[in-house]
Amino acid sequence: MVTLACENPEDTCFCQTFGIDPAWPGGDVSLWIADGELYWKSLTEKGDALTELVEALFEEGDRKKAEEQKVKIRKKLESLPLKDLSLGRFEHRDSSMNLFESEKWESLSDTCLGCGICTFLCPTCQCYDICDYDAGHEIRKFRCWDSCMYPGFTEMSHGNNRNSQMQRFRQRFMHKLVYFPENNGGVYSCVGCGRCLRKCPSSLNIVRVIKALGESDAEGGNDE
Repeated sequence: MVTLACENPEDTCFCQTFGIDPAWPGGDVSLWIADGELYWKSLTEKGDALTELVEALFEEGDRKKAEEQKVKIRKKLESLPLKDLSLGRFEHRDSSMNLFESEKWESLSDTCLGCGICTFLCPTCQCYDICDYDAGHEIRKFRCWDSCMYPGFTEMSHGNNRNSQMQRFRQRFMHKLVYFPENNGGVYSCVGCGRCLRKCPSSLNIVRVIKALGESDAEGGNDE
């Protein structure tokens, strides 16, 4: 896996909330762009093997520039509006049922259009549907990209278990902030890229959910 450090974090980014350092992307090989040049660093045995394959493309560079780029990236992070965003209750693993039953979901989802933009832009969303197509002499099944924000998502013969936009909205963010980390060693299904902040036509996004259900309650509020 070859990763590229974030050259210029945007104002809607909050990756550091999830413990991500955009200046040190990890992987088998990490790359940095500084002054129009690409700096390459192998981090694993797989990275070493890949480096040997493409070594003829390299020239000796100034490592100091790569280090300066890391400092520049982290300095930019400190100036972002969401740099102090806290996960609050989500981080401290509050009762899932308390979060699920919160009355705040109704007001948070009031203006959700169910357009699915947030799901199709999200780098961690992976929902799909299986569709059957008549190919003339056979029926073929295809896995098709789908959105949990649509009324027909996971619909079965008896209907759909989540028949309101509030329920679909709640499912999306409970999955990212509660269900996924509970089943994956505390890893959240969000990387703080800020795409949903920039593109949602109703200004609904995961940050609003974190602040409404996470931060305020962590500071002593409640759902009443």
